[in-house]
Amino acid sequence: MDFDIQIDELIKNGGVLYDVEGSTPAEVYKNVCTQCAFPENLTSQSVYAELMQREELMSTAVGHGIAIPHPRHPLLKEARNQQIIVAYLKNPIVMNAPDAKPVYVLFLILTCSAKVHLQALSRLAFLFQRDEFRRILESKPNRQQFLQAITATLRTRP
Repeated sequence: MDFDIQIDELIKNGGVLYDVEGSTPAEVYKNVCTQCAFPENLTSQSVYAELMQREELMSTAVGHGIAIPHPRHPLLKEARNQQIIVAYLKNPIVMNAPDAKPVYVLFLILTCSAKVHLQALSRLAFLFQRDEFRRILESKPNRQQFLQAITATLRTRP
């Protein structure tokens, strides 16, 4: 299958959470997982376990206060269930980021194929490289502003 993914659509599917509590990745992941509605083949416990397995291998913090937690392999069976859950933390946490900055926002990726997963990572990396997008991200925009910022930034992509 060949998918042309849209980051804004994946975020609409997953949602944006604010003031997620936790002082460690484990606490934050547990709280994110209990606040989300996953497709019928997934439980919050199974998603949590997958995220923790991945985090034990290497931190998913990418710098600038951002982390991209994700399972090591696709968990979803259907493309229509793919999602990115954005979670703003109530208090930043240390996640051994390359720039040593505490993480204040997570982009949890759940996909049905490795190809879509890599496309999502690529598009997110593009967004995170843009100073303007990171400034908007830091302002904790509401859902509508957040999606507009993504659309506007991706339009500038070469």
